[in-house]
Amino acid sequence: MSESKTVLVVGGAGYVGSSLISRLLRDTNWNVKVFDQLTYDADSLFQFFNYEKFSFIKGDLRNFELTKIVENVDYVVNLAALVGGPICEKYPKEAKEINFEANINLAKICEKKNVKRYVMMSTGSNYGLRHNQAMLKEEDELQSTSLYAETKVNSEKILLNELDELDVIVLRAATAYGMASRIRFDLLLHQFIFEAWKKKQINLFGPNSWRPMVHVDDIARAIVLTLTKNDKIKSKDVFNVGSNDQNFKKIELAEIVSERLNVGISETETRKDPRDYRLSFDKITSELGYHTIHRPKESVDQIATALENGLISDRILHESVNIKSN
Repeated sequence: MSESKTVLVVGGAGYVGSSLISRLLRDTNWNVKVFDQLTYDADSLFQFFNYEKFSFIKGDLRNFELTKIVENVDYVVNLAALVGGPICEKYPKEAKEINFEANINLAKICEKKNVKRYVMMSTGSNYGLRHNQAMLKEEDELQSTSLYAETKVNSEKILLNELDELDVIVLRAATAYGMASRIRFDLLLHQFIFEAWKKKQINLFGPNSWRPMVHVDDIARAIVLTLTKNDKIKSKDVFNVGSNDQNFKKIELAEIVSERLNVGISETETRKDPRDYRLSFDKITSELGYHTIHRPKESVDQIATALENGLISDRILHESVNIKSN
């Protein structure tokens, strides 16, 4: 990692982005250029302006002159997206424009500008509705069960099967959790924390549904690996990101939160959960030597402690479009 390079992080002010920037600035000597339209303000980036190798450009991926930001860049990590089913259903036009059209447009510009590697953040939910099948591997069939997954699956197809001159890595991450410079409360484990804190009760449907989990910092570490382990990765490749021991039933996650915040769990059948799947992470472990270093229990305690000490405001709790204030 001694050779200095430049990496462009698109969507760098977000949940995963701010964690990735922190890892890049700590673990490499690279120049880190961030591009973001600041939908959720810029608080998550303040700490990085002290680094000489950090720079920031504000803009919208859909209408910015992207050749200007890709010039003299070695790697591009695209994290810009409307993330999750609810927000994509609420803003379907924007979801298609940002998650798919702008993503492919950026990749084509990267190909023309000879960018060495394009990393696209995808999602484990691309595997769709499986109901207790064996742990799914990268070569298993994808099934779009939401507009969000549809935009990701369609992007993957083009990036992996076309753009022959561009190296592409697709990372299908498990459901994220954990503290970051911009924390979200529209994620499964964090939703349980939100309900326990605000409603003093966890409302749980589909308690025995499986969900793979991964800490946001472990996602960041995986991205760094895909940029630094060049000799281990094919020009077009896909990795699930997470660990086999963090495939959890939803009830197991709810119980961790229930115990820490001393609230009850109310199981309901009024809603059905279409997602029920486990992922295999053998490939990223064997080929890249990747291992996760965080676990849900420690993260629940960290977030609960932050709430108890007033470090997380109501604005942060409610800013996600996937959570409605009471």
